[in-house]
Amino acid sequence: MNTTTNKFHIPNDIIREIISHVDPKDINTLYSCLLINRAWCEHIIPLLWKNPFNIIKKNPRKLVSIYFNFCDEQTKSIIRIVNHNKTLIKYPSYLQKVSFMKIYDATLDLVLFNNNKAENEKIQSFPSKKDQILSIMLSKEILKMFLNNSPRLEYLKIDISRELKRRTCCEFISFSSLNTALTRLNTLHCSNDNANNEILKVIAQSSTSIKNIIISENDDWNNYNVGIINLTISKLIKVQQGIEKVTINEVSKGITEILSSLKSQKNTLKELHFNHVSFIKDENALKYISNFSENLKELRFKNCYGLTNNVMKQLLNVEFPKLISLEINNDDYFSHTEKYPTKEILELIKNLGNNLSELILNTSSFSNSILHHIKKYCNNLTTLGLDIGYNQLLPLFELFKSLNKLERFIVQNDGGSIHIDNWLEKIPHSITSLEVSGWIISPKGLKDFLNINRNKINVLSWRLPTNVNFDDYSNIIDNYTIKNNLYFVKNLQNQHQKGQYWDEIRVEFI
Repeated sequence: MNTTTNKFHIPNDIIREIISHVDPKDINTLYSCLLINRAWCEHIIPLLWKNPFNIIKKNPRKLVSIYFNFCDEQTKSIIRIVNHNKTLIKYPSYLQKVSFMKIYDATLDLVLFNNNKAENEKIQSFPSKKDQILSIMLSKEILKMFLNNSPRLEYLKIDISRELKRRTCCEFISFSSLNTALTRLNTLHCSNDNANNEILKVIAQSSTSIKNIIISENDDWNNYNVGIINLTISKLIKVQQGIEKVTINEVSKGITEILSSLKSQKNTLKELHFNHVSFIKDENALKYISNFSENLKELRFKNCYGLTNNVMKQLLNVEFPKLISLEINNDDYFSHTEKYPTKEILELIKNLGNNLSELILNTSSFSNSILHHIKKYCNNLTTLGLDIGYNQLLPLFELFKSLNKLERFIVQNDGGSIHIDNWLEKIPHSITSLEVSGWIISPKGLKDFLNINRNKINVLSWRLPTNVNFDDYSNIIDNYTIKNNLYFVKNLQNQHQKGQYWDEIRVEFI
């Protein structure tokens, strides 16, 4: 009986188990596994080609030279630079994550290389406009090919940079239809400029599965001509069957239209984030949150412009039955005028009350009345982030007495060089993450804190005293990790403000 054919057979589940222990970015090991035999190849190919632009860092032109095999004959005739070899493996079918600018960077690498540039020569910082225009045109064709041949696509970022758009006068990504339904598309990152209008129309007709949408602005803030694209984004939102998270980045116009369209997602929308958004032209936009607030769990404002009392008061008429996380992290972006929304923030804290488990307030004009309201209305907090100065320390420690569930405390500003050693015993013993990067803790203070705290610490961050470095803390950290059977990862950063420099340390225990 001949048994040689099965002698070295490894079951598929064992192959998968072995591969699961290989770093997805370890391309050399994955490639070696791929060459073992056909069975291993069938398991490795999907891993190598699901997010290839993040794996191949050197010579990314090799990727697009392969992908050009799947473009139409007209595109191949344009480039006239690659010897296209037919392949039996449909590489685009494994793609799960892609960004337009990643495609563009790889295509530009190919264009420059084929302009008689040496293999080891770096891409110019400012390639010619002609090369950029050709690279954009080819990148568009590759993107269209992906959307027609990548049914596993889960993440799509359409992100022609503002600078590249200006330099090349790129007007739009032309599209007519898709041959494949994007049934797995989970996350869409797009911008509200007309360059994306046609492709977003097609995506709206081909995908209803988007859970996470990120909208950025790619035009000058003074350009008011965004009505068409806002209408397209609104239609795209309305046809989705369950958006859970919306992030609006650096948008200065059209916020009202975006928020109005989210009424269609009121049964599923849980998170709404505003980052570097300007409400100057959309003062009444936040009132539309009432149309989808019933299932909202997170509401975050980070470094937004024009977040005045007139804007914030729109939230006071909104009911948030399930909101557990509120972040108003605006630092110096608030207006230092009578329009500052202190009253509205206080009223909002009162309305949300004990439903809140996370509250982060980092504003340029922090008042003790905020601490009073938190103490009175928000006793179920597990995470608290504040902009605390020395004058607020005593009211803060009084507040701590009412927060029996507090696990994470954050101080994000420079704290006015507060030395906290003598106050560490007043930090709640329930704390597992103490992230006070603005407060100074000495080695002795850290040792005393770790000794008195009853829970295992997950994260510590603090400001180092002058002329003290991490080596002065290393023995304390080492002893703590040994005692609790942990490992730690540290991150040291140099900070500066108003001519002053200091070091901040962050330690994560795992």
